Amino acid sequence: MVGTSAALDSHRVRLCQLRTWNDGLGYGFNMTAHRVNSGHFVSDVDAGSPAHAAGLRAGDRIVEVNGDNVETAKHQEVVRKIRTLPDQVTLLVVDPEADKFFIEQSIAVSGSMDCVDTISCPDTKPTAPLG
Repeated sequence: MVGTSAALDSHRVRLCQLRTWNDGLGYGFNMTAHRVNSGHFVSDVDAGSPAHAAGLRAGDRIVEVNGDNVETAKHQEVVRKIRTLPDQVTLLVVDPEADKFFIEQSIAVSGSMDCVDTISCPDTKPTAPLG
């Protein structure tokens, strides 16, 4: 497809590596499952949270949890996978614009794609506010 390579450069997938901090607040995001737009979506991200620091954004669709594809998984199964390790999780996500592009181009999103950006939150909570 002409222009697909350039379009892939502008439509990125994010591998968000989260870990909890010793503040008892968890990862700092909420997830919902949609029946109409099938999938699992980030509905809210707390400012200054590990999720925020790792680049997670409201509206992102969760494609993989800890390397396992969860696109057809039930909501409780995704929650269980997120909680598998008590203090860390890796989420492969795609924002709505990139998601639309990949669907229209019939491109399956995965962690092995060349257009994956890895974002890790720091091991400890930053003393300065996150940007």
